[in-house]
Amino acid sequence: MTGFTETWRGDVVIAECDELGHLNMRYYLAKAQQARQMFFIGLGLPDAFSNGVPSTVRFRECHIRFLNEARPGANLRIETGILSIGECDMTLQHMLYHRDGSLAATIRETVDHIYLRTGECFNWPNRVKVAAPIYEVDAPKQAAPRGVSLTDEMSGPGLGALMDWGCDRISLGVFKPKETNVFGAVSGQNYIGRISDCITGFSTGWPELATTNWRESKVIGVMLELRLRVHHDARPGSAFHIYSGVKGTTDKIRQLIHNIVDPVSGKSYASLIAVNGLIDLDARKFVAPSKAAVEALESVMISSLHA
Repeated sequence: MTGFTETWRGDVVIAECDELGHLNMRYYLAKAQQARQMFFIGLGLPDAFSNGVPSTVRFRECHIRFLNEARPGANLRIETGILSIGECDMTLQHMLYHRDGSLAATIRETVDHIYLRTGECFNWPNRVKVAAPIYEVDAPKQAAPRGVSLTDEMSGPGLGALMDWGCDRISLGVFKPKETNVFGAVSGQNYIGRISDCITGFSTGWPELATTNWRESKVIGVMLELRLRVHHDARPGSAFHIYSGVKGTTDKIRQLIHNIVDPVSGKSYASLIAVNGLIDLDARKFVAPSKAAVEALESVMISSLHA
């Protein structure tokens, strides 16, 4: 039994990092996208991600735990295995390692085998079914969800519901061609990226942003875990709005929910559940938010909010 197999290896470059020198969260999934494609090429679908093919493997959902930060120059590798396989879907487990063997992140993905013309799911070919069992793995303990549920439905609330809940509109814009895959659909990591790029506009979820020296502070907000679900493909030129709200808070973490919607149709493109905390950059330890911040978060929680 082979189990996990190496599917990607490379370095972290400065252009992939944020202003604090950390690998931006979108690039964890961007590297997993390469690992996913390499895995399926080796599994018997060598042309699945090329122009002009009738079918492909489409990303549907992921769960990521961020365990050990990566900085510019870090050498990383991904090993991939199969958690489950259905008639036309599959759940993969990617393990992202540092050079020293420590885990940088765990990424669990669900994908579908689809006809490109219709978008409908159809059965894996026999060669994939025959090859798959040697890569089957058990879910690693390090990848287990901590602050989100993997069984709760993510239905993608529409624009009307988000406005009724009183969510904050933290961004609006238009998707660009560089954010899409070879088939013209916005890639999963770019939904994450669009949220990452506007998070300082979400002061409701981060009352600490009211502090004038937030950027210079040694205590900053970090992403600990996320679950992303794509509901409808966005295309180049598609307009989007991002609405965000506070779902819950504890003594050290807060659960924030972000929904990316089409302002024309009102439908959801993607939704994301984020588990965030605060970290002291000098001590490299998680710290509790202030009493005032907790009270501010509790006052704006939306109990009915969902992704």
